[in-house]
Amino acid sequence: MKPVLDLKYTILLTAGLWSTLMLTGCSLTDRIPGSKQLKELIPGGEEETPTLTVGDLTVPNGMNYLKVESVGLVTGLKNTGSTPPSGMHRQMLIDEMQTHDVENPNALLSSPQTSLVMLRGFLPPGVRKGDRFDVEVRVPPHSKTESLKDGYLLRSRMRELAVLNQNVRTGHVAALSEGSVLEHTLFRGKDDPTNSRSGIVLGGGVSQMDRPLGLLVKTKYSSIRTATRIASAINRRFLQYTDENSKGVANAKSDNYIELAVHDSYRHNVSRYMNVIRSIVVGESQLDSFSRKELLLAKLLEPTTAAEAAMQLEAIGSESIPTLRQGLASEDPEVRFYAAESLAYLDEPDAAPALSGLASEHIAFRWHSLTALAGMDHVNALDAITELLNAESAETRVGAFRALWTRNPNSPLVNGRTFNDFHYHQVETSAYPLVHISMSKRPEIVAFGEGVMVTPPDHVFAGKEIIIKNKGDGQLQVSRFSPNMPDRFSSSTTALPDVIRAIAEVDGNYSDVVDMLQTLKKENAINARVLIGARPRPVWNFNRNDSSGSRADSVESPDSQERSQFNVANPIPELYFDRLAETEADAINRNRSRVQADSSATQTEQNNSESMLDKFKAAVPGL
Repeated sequence: MKPVLDLKYTILLTAGLWSTLMLTGCSLTDRIPGSKQLKELIPGGEEETPTLTVGDLTVPNGMNYLKVESVGLVTGLKNTGSTPPSGMHRQMLIDEMQTHDVENPNALLSSPQTSLVMLRGFLPPGVRKGDRFDVEVRVPPHSKTESLKDGYLLRSRMRELAVLNQNVRTGHVAALSEGSVLEHTLFRGKDDPTNSRSGIVLGGGVSQMDRPLGLLVKTKYSSIRTATRIASAINRRFLQYTDENSKGVANAKSDNYIELAVHDSYRHNVSRYMNVIRSIVVGESQLDSFSRKELLLAKLLEPTTAAEAAMQLEAIGSESIPTLRQGLASEDPEVRFYAAESLAYLDEPDAAPALSGLASEHIAFRWHSLTALAGMDHVNALDAITELLNAESAETRVGAFRALWTRNPNSPLVNGRTFNDFHYHQVETSAYPLVHISMSKRPEIVAFGEGVMVTPPDHVFAGKEIIIKNKGDGQLQVSRFSPNMPDRFSSSTTALPDVIRAIAEVDGNYSDVVDMLQTLKKENAINARVLIGARPRPVWNFNRNDSSGSRADSVESPDSQERSQFNVANPIPELYFDRLAETEADAINRNRSRVQADSSATQTEQNNSESMLDKFKAAVPGL
């Protein structure tokens, strides 16, 4: 009889529960954990359960590029340096030198082989300790230094600067910088005299700090309970796996601040990571999630709303993969791109061939596609990027190489040789031969295709001291003549790798090799296209009204491309973004258009855009 009594008891209990729900006017969603608390977050939200995203409750923090600055000393100049005049900059450098126990710093500063310089660099959002970045080097306006060619920047400590109460305040050491200075005339020519008094140290900065991202809980929602619930929603979507353990990326530090670690899949596209985080819905039931995915599918298949829908589906996680796959079957390239991009960040193998095709066909999708492929772990992504090394577009090949190197620098596909202060890589390709000269991230020469030959009619210079003479029969002689030093000689064939090896044997550096390649290009003495600093251009957008797809294969004539009313929804990924190449106006405009950027972050970035000299002028009246 006991089972029968239990059954009767269960029926009566269930009936009582339903009666209670009907009498109190409660819905089933009220029994979902946390739904009542969510209603309390919004005044007047008692009638129905609100759909709140992380972006509704918070604003992002730490998404600006942190400017770090310093004064430094460049040595090794060929009597083109100068004694820095008395003043604040000189005293700052002397104080810095004394902390390194440099004896008689004034005598060192008086040498024509040295020059005081101003340093500037930018730490990207989410940077980790040990990450490298480019450092800009420039001579102060009142300095008599003529040129920075062949200079070497001694180790300098870089800090964030701020002006408080008309005084310049410095923060803790944020980065160290050191390395060979590449004079800007090497890339920009000699028409502007300031190019010889400024330069760049590629990858010369090393971050000494981690910059975690964060979310600031809006004041009207601020509470420990809210911050904890937001962090829990984020951690249900994002987990980091280390040593067989998993840990959420979000940590509620206080009632109004949540710290975020950057998930490995978004390591080189932090802006997208933040947008995905802010698209996560807090306190959503499975039933509501299912209904919302049906609506998002309809929006995904419409080109004008595909970007927003794909972002929200990506925020849901792996449950959205079947929905996003339907976007891959669309005939519209926008729909395919946004669906494939989201699938790539979910590490779905089907995304790889779709992104590879879009990267080779459409300029606007190229950099985002390659970044997404670089973040995938699946072997399909490796195959897709490798295939792009054979693209006719020079930019696509250069971007594919960067993506491969980012995935695994030790891969045989991209593992080259190191000479003095630069790297040389030989990459197989079925397309026409190409030589790319890097002017950001790291000093490297990448030769696409074998059989690149150097054939000067008689001779060609590599810098001011190295001469390469054509001896005939496919043989070259490389000679170096330096003042107060013995002459140095080497020989090579006309094959480019052999020529670069010979230049390195006579102590040639990156600047010498770049100078040679520039001259060979002008004299048509190399059987390959020579390209410098391939990078994204803001005028390259996808035009949905252009049936040709707005394709282009040359980075040297971007102005010939039609400007479109359509822009890819996300900013240029950090993997290919060059902050130092931007003008201050570009930086301000980019900050204003950053997706969902809060006003305080924008103001911080604009303040960071001030130059170090401007800060000194503001701090010291009459300077």
